[in-house]
This record gives sequence, structure tokens and C-alpha cells, in this order.
Amino acid sequence: MNSTPLPPSPRGPHCPPAALLEAMSAGEAAPESTRVHVEGCPDCSGQLKALTAGSEAFMRARPPELFLRQVERRAASAPRPGLRRWLPLLGACVPVLALLVLVPRLVAQNGVREKGDGFRVVAARAGGAPELLGADAQVRPGDALRFAYEAPEAGHLLVLELDGRGAASVFYPYGAATSAPLGAGQREFLPGSVVLDDAPGPEWLLAVFSPRPLEAAPLLEALRTQAGRAEPTLSCPDCRVSTLRLQKRP
Repeated sequence: MNSTPLPPSPRGPHCPPAALLEAMSAGEAAPESTRVHVEGCPDCSGQLKALTAGSEAFMRARPPELFLRQVERRAASAPRPGLRRWLPLLGACVPVLALLVLVPRLVAQNGVREKGDGFRVVAARAGGAPELLGADAQVRPGDALRFAYEAPEAGHLLVLELDGRGAASVFYPYGAATSAPLGAGQREFLPGSVVLDDAPGPEWLLAVFSPRPLEAAPLLEALRTQAGRAEPTLSCPDCRVSTLRLQKRP
């Protein structure tokens, strides 16, 4: 696997993260200091204006009420997991950036959540619509993954991977030795993405959330010792661990 950087931004090092601007364009609240900065920064205000225009154009073309009725009809006629079937409705009419902002909001408005906590994974494939992945979803080498984690309180997050060869890696923050801080109730997708390599077999993703910073090394070692098991497990004091198995095909 390797890291796929986000598109380059003309904004400066003191500007807020692009994900925060994405959330603001979708109507999410932002700290007062961030709003003041954006109003006085030509680069940030210009990017926010472009994001907002794209979001408004999408909403005009597909009002939420119409979208949700389409989702309900498709979910009623499709076997579980239903959420993975929602994304083709959007693929032809909305850019990936807007999709990653709007899907969590529309899912929350409809009162529908995946089984488990707030760990979500989206796969982007060449020539296809992004797909919200459920248990045992099929993925392929070259698929790009992005992650979201809605935490009930502020804390720290690691997303780890155990592949079919028994290799364990840090997927978020990519290649880091320690966890990344995470705000309470954050809904936007996390920065960056990873591209799957050609390691065969099941691909395990484990999101480890803790109120305190986490060291990746002991958790990675624990995963490596469980290579080949039916289901790897992790534990650490006061941690919440979410597990998702994907089936990788050539």
C-alpha cells in the first residue's frame, strides 16, 4: 500500500484543514477563530466559496427529500447491507469531495447507521462511483480508501491494517508511530487516503480510539502475531476497537 496525498492547496500553513472547509460548506458549525480566519484569508474564502457553490448545485439538482425517497425504495428492495447500494445513486451527479461531505450528513438525517460505532470506510475506484464499505465488501489492488470516525468525545485515533500476508501497517495517520487527535462528534472524512497493494486474501481494518495518545508499535506487533486467525483482536486500557474485514480480489 502507499499513501495518496490530497490535491495540493494554495492555502498557507496557518490555514485550517481542508476537511474543515468541506464541513463548513455543508453547513457544519466551525469555531469562531476559524470563521474569522476564513473571512480574512482570500485563499480560504475562495476555496470555501467554490465548495459551497458545488454543494448548493448538488442540493438543487437532488433535493434531500427526493434523494431519501430514492434510498428508501432501493433499500426496501435490496438485501443487507443496504448502505453499500446507496452510492451509485450519487456517482453520476456529484464530485467525490462533495460526496464525502454529504453522505454522512444524509445518513444521520435519515436515522440510518451501520451496525457498530462511527467507523466508516469509503473506497474510490477508477471509473466507478465511491462505495461505502460494509463487512466482507470486495476490494481490489489499486482501490483508494478514506476513513471517517465519529467519536462520542475528544480523544485519539489509529486505523491499523492486517493484510493477507500477515503484514501490519498504520493506515491513519498514514505510517505514523502515534495516534492522531480527534475532536468529539467529528463527521467529516479524515484527511488523506491509502491505496491498497496486491497482497491477497482478507484485509482487516481496525480503528482504535482512546482518550489518551496511543503508540502504534505494540498494537502492530499484536496484530502480526495473529496473522491467519479467524478474527484478530486488540485491547488496550479504555480503548474502543472497531473491526472491518474486507475481501480483496485480484
